[in-house]
Amino acid sequence: MKDTKLIRLTAWGRRGDAARVEKIGFDAYLTKPLKASQLFQCLVTIFGYSEAEAEKSSKPKLVTRHSLLEAKKTFRILLAEDNTVNQRLAVTFLKKAGFQVDAVANGAEAVKALQHIPYDIVLMDIQMPEMDGYEATKIIRDPQTDVLRHDIPIIALTANAMARDRERCLKAGMDDYIAKPIKRDELIQIVENFLQK
Repeated sequence: MKDTKLIRLTAWGRRGDAARVEKIGFDAYLTKPLKASQLFQCLVTIFGYSEAEAEKSSKPKLVTRHSLLEAKKTFRILLAEDNTVNQRLAVTFLKKAGFQVDAVANGAEAVKALQHIPYDIVLMDIQMPEMDGYEATKIIRDPQTDVLRHDIPIIALTANAMARDRERCLKAGMDDYIAKPIKRDELIQIVENFLQK
């Protein structure tokens, strides 16, 4: 059982506990109350810790609530949304979940941002002025353009919740689809799923 992963869950975290449980051999130390998304991210982190990473260090890194939050801060999300209320809501949800988020108001601004910053994921509204989400996605996917990552995950955001709308988004080169109004749990779950791939 020496290779079994161990996670310490406690309701009473005290100073110095993390160092003690790490010395004992635990892989993670989390305090309750614990969100399902935190536990999921902890498990993905523990089982995603490669042997090559373990060889680099004589001592494995203990996963804690703080290290999970710091790991999220390394991900950069671009939100393309022209409606200020929807934009503010999505940014609030994502920032409270610990992500870095930049917001733009249309597809043209999204394409321009992706030419300068290596984002990890794009949340793309479909109907926007100047350039809609379909046209922006077409440019992002085109290897002849100056976008830094042509394979970046693109999640469509749209008020059109019909099955044919989802198919149109996927056919246009988007990777998934979120119907409006945006629900916090659904948004965070989809973003986390793509960032962990």
